[in-house]
Amino acid sequence: MRWRAVVVALERAPGLRSRASVHLHPLAGCPIVWHVVRAILDVKPAPSSVIVLHDVGDSVDLGNGTPDVTYEAVPRGDAARALRFAVGTPGLALIADGAAPLVDAPSYERLLGAAEAQGTVACIAAERDGRGPVAIAGDGMALAAPPDPRRPDGATCLTLPDPATGIRITDRHDMARAAMVVHERLIRQHEERGVSFLLPMTTWVDLDVRIGADTLVYPGCVLEGSTVIGSECVIGPHSRLIEAHIGRGAELKGWNYVARTSIRNHAVLEPHERRGLD
Repeated sequence: MRWRAVVVALERAPGLRSRASVHLHPLAGCPIVWHVVRAILDVKPAPSSVIVLHDVGDSVDLGNGTPDVTYEAVPRGDAARALRFAVGTPGLALIADGAAPLVDAPSYERLLGAAEAQGTVACIAAERDGRGPVAIAGDGMALAAPPDPRRPDGATCLTLPDPATGIRITDRHDMARAAMVVHERLIRQHEERGVSFLLPMTTWVDLDVRIGADTLVYPGCVLEGSTVIGSECVIGPHSRLIEAHIGRGAELKGWNYVARTSIRNHAVLEPHERRGLD
């Protein structure tokens, strides 16, 4: 199966009450649109190309974690034309909403499979009625035919196993709900790798955090950025680690603040100790 993807990061989401585009707001340490692009790149087989359509006023560059992605600035009011041009060639195409960060690679694979097998247009609807699809797949010519390719007529609608996966972020509450879903996914991944959380719902872990096996994380901890924690560590309650490197077997007794510095193997930090620079 050969296919291409277009990620639409154009809508302003006035309900967010922010000068920044909704697509650039951070979710688990990465922009919301990054999650969309990353899931698309994880689809098997991989797309032949990925284009991110973004507002001309936004500076979108998702970095080294998203190779072979093309960015196209679109003037306001020109979204439908730009989208029709991006998908309007024969062959299987996927249109993904850049404000729907929870749709995962298996869901995109199901959508593409349905569109290819049925020879028609298939979509994944947003979690709430009336918001339109968060992903559409089909032949590029068929997608480009309607006035707005994001709202094709007669599309076959696929249901998601977890409706929350279809959250489309338009306000702060949607963003908080999406963060809870991402939080659950990340905690489960760390647990499967041998990490223990005494009260996981109270611990925040960013996407790039790495934690070694047999490490114990107490309630209230915040682990941010590219923090690395070695194996067999104890991270005491209400500690905050930012871009920190914690050596193997280290113990933070609690209420510690460690920012952009390293803690040696088997070190012990007494309660309320601070290390590093803000």
